[in-house]
Amino acid sequence: MKDKKRIYLIDEIRGFCIILVVIYHLYYSLAMVFNLETFYDTFTAMRVWQPLLPSAFILISGVSFHLSRNNTRRGLKLLLISALITLALWIVMPEQLIWYGILHFLATVNIIFGLLKKYVDKIPALAGIIIFSFLFLLTYNVQRGYLGIDGISSYRLPEILYSTDLTAPIGFYSETFRSADYCPILPWAFMFLIGTILGRYAKKLPAALAKLHIRPLAFIGRHTLIIYLAHQPVIVGILYLITQN
Repeated sequence: MKDKKRIYLIDEIRGFCIILVVIYHLYYSLAMVFNLETFYDTFTAMRVWQPLLPSAFILISGVSFHLSRNNTRRGLKLLLISALITLALWIVMPEQLIWYGILHFLATVNIIFGLLKKYVDKIPALAGIIIFSFLFLLTYNVQRGYLGIDGISSYRLPEILYSTDLTAPIGFYSETFRSADYCPILPWAFMFLIGTILGRYAKKLPAALAKLHIRPLAFIGRHTLIIYLAHQPVIVGILYLITQN
């Protein structure tokens, strides 16, 4: 049954993105977990567009933030789930441990900005998009040790920022830090904030865009979290069974 208030375009975009994530992780598992050299070149090629996936997910999550009734509660739920994922990987597959992945990130920003929602909603739309886009580009390379935009201008950050892993959630970590999935606050919080601004206009979309177009894709999009949690264990399990024969 259709929900007349639901914006199905968001579900469809989210569904398309999670399909790409599953495909990416399939090749990641083939090349990096099971070390099948046949798939390594394909996986390497796929890494070129991999940054687009978190960008799309985080942007859509920001849009959904504006539409959600209780973001802090959703953030706490994601925090519990992400902590359980880290614990499970630490026990079962420590070499693929995730310390601060995209679910950890989404939990953090939903809690923080959920508590500050009345202030987030007051950010001027055009100025906010321009400023947050600039800050996203400015901080995109903090993991590489500098602020700025490649080929234009850059500022090398103090090495002391990269002396501990305690600040890894922010974007600063030591040379020994490892995480199979990593999505720090810098620069991704700014992408999320751009999404919160775009979310103000989601309900004003033309009816032709907001209505249901591709039912299977919308269904997948509505169950993204379940698919995200389940797909990697399923992929690894099936590949393990195949490679043992």
